[in-house]
Amino acid sequence: MAEVTYLPSDLQRRYRVVLDQAKAGEARVRDLDGTSVLLLPEAEVQTLRRVSAAAANLAAVERVLEDTSVNGAARPDLLQYGEWTWLRVFDAEDLREFARDVREAVIVAVHEGSTTLLDEQLRAWKVTAHQAEDPVLRTILQGGAAGDDFVEVSRPEAPESHRAPTVRPSRTSPGTKPPRPPRARK
Repeated sequence: MAEVTYLPSDLQRRYRVVLDQAKAGEARVRDLDGTSVLLLPEAEVQTLRRVSAAAANLAAVERVLEDTSVNGAARPDLLQYGEWTWLRVFDAEDLREFARDVREAVIVAVHEGSTTLLDEQLRAWKVTAHQAEDPVLRTILQGGAAGDDFVEVSRPEAPESHRAPTVRPSRTSPGTKPPRPPRARK
């Protein structure tokens, strides 16, 4: 938290001090009309915006889950998913797992000041959602494995063309030069 509150005139006279304090965390400037302005590093503001947007969307998804458990299997309206309309392909169990993953990532983002885990989680779930939209792929992924999917195989033999060449022993000792060919006589 900013310990010192600067005046607008400090932005001109002591700008370096104000900027250094803002870079270190935050700097507060109180305008003549009483409005307080907080200067923060841009990366921190972007993180706060990203986390707050994720938290709001997560709350919307959790409301969908709550309404679904109360009202039965009613299909939620797309607007109820917030910005994450791609979640519509998931059933309630998948949505609960998604909510757990994103909730944990939001907590980490707030405590660590980084959205790396949150971004990774959202990207992974979005990729999964796009794959789940393909009916053939969804059937394969949800079908599980059957006994005849697995068969015994023997160890492959390398084809003749891929085998390592046979190394023949040299007639010379290591470190000696090979014999010279005889000279042609005149």
